Amino acid sequence: MRKTLLCITSTLMLIASAASQANACVDTAIVLAVDGSDSVDNEEYAFQKAAISSAFRDETVISVLRDTGVVAVSAVFWGDGEIPTQRLGWFIVNDGEGAESFAREIENNHRVVYGNTDIGSGISSALTLLSDSSLCARRSIVDISGDGRETLGPKRRQVISLHQARLRAEQMGVRINALVISDDGGDLAGYYAKKVILGSGAFVMDIKNYADYSVAVRKKLIRELSYKAEDVRFQTRAE
Repeated sequence: MRKTLLCITSTLMLIASAASQANACVDTAIVLAVDGSDSVDNEEYAFQKAAISSAFRDETVISVLRDTGVVAVSAVFWGDGEIPTQRLGWFIVNDGEGAESFAREIENNHRVVYGNTDIGSGISSALTLLSDSSLCARRSIVDISGDGRETLGPKRRQVISLHQARLRAEQMGVRINALVISDDGGDLAGYYAKKVILGSGAFVMDIKNYADYSVAVRKKLIRELSYKAEDVRFQTRAE
């Protein structure tokens, strides 16, 4: 009888422990919001995927992920707001384990988004992922990349504006960082600094062409994952 009770007690403790782990909060939840609009050709789209996959296999990035704690990571591929965004599921990276699974998922992604540069739609789709209550993340980040400004034109019913998306992010307490590919000239980084990024410590990284994208993605992940709560500087450009 005593052995039976001990077995039952042990089993209940294991079940409780498993449930506790399943419901445990993550330290950081981050969504990569990747530009898939018409300004990004298929070669550039593939380059973005390869760069992100490579970043999540990089030893320095893995080390930072370990230091960060438990990290939930996902991705959104966005383009025209009238076309549904492509959202991946959540991948949990704990002590560096799990990053490879996310890297492979990015590699295997097939493009389904095109059209206008509806940045607000991309951010809003990322925020929907971050609204998952099971994450209960201590820190939430949208990591958006793009090579153009928000498309302006006649109001389309299904399209969420950049302004609306930023208001939602502010209400949710989500920080928005950006990686800008300003190969067409103009002050695109300044536009993103004023109109897109949000939150204490938010920043824009500015590169001139897709050839620099791979290095920039790694630097950006290291920088935002290493962010400390006491650092309240509002930065607009990468050093």
